[in-house]
Amino acid sequence: MKILIATCGVGIGHSSRDLALANYLKKYGHSIEFASYGSGLKYLRKFSFKTYTLPKMNFEGKNGEIDIEESIKQSKDIPFTFIKSMYKESRIIKIAKPDVILCDSHYSMPITAKFLNIPCYVITNDLTFGFSKNTQMKSIKYFEKSIRRFIIEITKSCKKIMIPDIPGVIEVPEELKNKTEYIGPLLHYDSDEIGTKEELRQKYNIGIDEKILVVTIGGSKFGKILIKNICDISKDINADKIIVFTGLEVELSSFENKDSKIILNEFTNNLVEWMKLSDLTITLAGHTTSMELLSIKQPNIMVPISNHVEQEKNSRRMQKTGITKVVEINNSIKLLEVINDSLNKLDTIKINDELYAKFLLYNGKKNALDTIQNNINQIKHIYS
Repeated sequence: MKILIATCGVGIGHSSRDLALANYLKKYGHSIEFASYGSGLKYLRKFSFKTYTLPKMNFEGKNGEIDIEESIKQSKDIPFTFIKSMYKESRIIKIAKPDVILCDSHYSMPITAKFLNIPCYVITNDLTFGFSKNTQMKSIKYFEKSIRRFIIEITKSCKKIMIPDIPGVIEVPEELKNKTEYIGPLLHYDSDEIGTKEELRQKYNIGIDEKILVVTIGGSKFGKILIKNICDISKDINADKIIVFTGLEVELSSFENKDSKIILNEFTNNLVEWMKLSDLTITLAGHTTSMELLSIKQPNIMVPISNHVEQEKNSRRMQKTGITKVVEINNSIKLLEVINDSLNKLDTIKINDELYAKFLLYNGKKNALDTIQNNINQIKHIYS
């Protein structure tokens, strides 16, 4: 079966989880191609899958904060971008000739797929949005209401909505509940496939007794301020090494690093290994990163992008696991306090065992494959 995956290219979280699924599907004999834009496309091009370029969509903002009002002002081009994207998607579909399309938070593709009579599945961890809660502008609240209604109507036409998480953590609109399935997280590695902390430190030549802090901002330009703050407070952080990964959108040269214990890196495909070998991980609050941290039970500090409602939801959810503390992105004084307090109390940081046991019950990649395959078999049976 040939599968085209159209993935949201804002950051790399969507692309990362879709890549994990793609590698799993490929293992079972399926042919995979991708369509994306922005950071997501840049990330996917580092691997062997064929990629197609979609029109770019983005958020506006700076210094770790999304500017909702400016983002909405810039959205005047959304109808044109949507139509342009559908036109590009139709051309890609005619070239790729997929049997099935998966859309990860990319909402023009289900319409295109319906027009071309291709079975389409949606992957998403957010069906309610909520970006207007951080503004008093009535026009933005009306805009969000319209977008939510529009997305609900679009997703009604797909075969299934697959949520890469466990039941109960994502709010699902009543109209979509019969279409929705919680498949579990889409992870690159099962927890037992990753080496131990000791093995990983040996692999990367890091002393077993060194106090290691890992900082990552994924594919987002909004995390630049977090790294700057880490550089500013590094001398007072009680760690032997601070290993920083700037991702795909932030240049190493943009930081003034005067502390020898800070090691700046641009990107790694093996971030989950670095997180596991660390004593403490500091990260933005993307959903995919949340799932990875939970899978390896890694003590962490989450720093959600300001005004990013999904990241705020993710960080609140992760606090309930027992391994996560949350700090505002522009509060370097509080960040230093929480880092050192966490490093001093590592032995007391324990995961919620009941929640973790529930988490382990769900194999997202297998469940996604089964969902797609079962529906395809039903379709074949109807027309045979």
